[in-house]
Amino acid sequence: MRKIKLVVLFVLILITASCTHTRVVSFTDPDAGSKNYNRIAVVGTVEDLSDRLAIEKQMVKTLLENGVNAISSLSLLPPTRDFTLEQENEIFNNNNVDALVLIKIDKSGYMVSTEPMSINTETRKKDGKKVERTTVSGGGTEHKAFSQFRVSLVDLESNKTMWIGDVDARAFFDSINPDWDMEVLLKASSKKIAKELLKTGLVKY
Repeated sequence: MRKIKLVVLFVLILITASCTHTRVVSFTDPDAGSKNYNRIAVVGTVEDLSDRLAIEKQMVKTLLENGVNAISSLSLLPPTRDFTLEQENEIFNNNNVDALVLIKIDKSGYMVSTEPMSINTETRKKDGKKVERTTVSGGGTEHKAFSQFRVSLVDLESNKTMWIGDVDARAFFDSINPDWDMEVLLKASSKKIAKELLKTGLVKY
């Protein structure tokens, strides 16, 4: 029984992951030139630690899967401590980080749509008598998740933004639960971000 449940869950993941649309609009700075970064630190610039952990963990995982040397900023900068900008840069330098991928959530939520309700009444004869039958259809509400991210690749030495992109991810399936929806959208978004970064030639793999 447990194996059957795991198979069903795996199939559900495949179906929902394929039912997303992700669009990226990006620009590379003219000064990027022949820049090439060896190690990337991913920084989720959000207040909520749960969101930040989810963003950094998924983005690092996707970059590593694509051969990019990446690390989560949370593993270098514990959120229990306060760091100055100089201290942060020193820690990044000591860990051979030469560029940062900053990820900010611009918007996230649900697109809500309601199907019109239709009421149909039919009159039939039964045993010589007229009988009315009323059926109601529609009226359901769908909640489809969306997230919009602003992603920047920043040169650690100069603090200049070398690449920037806006990511718009939308789900085609009705909401399962907020955590699940965010996970699916993060996976889809991270794949697109990694693909765009690799196309620039700014990151090594």
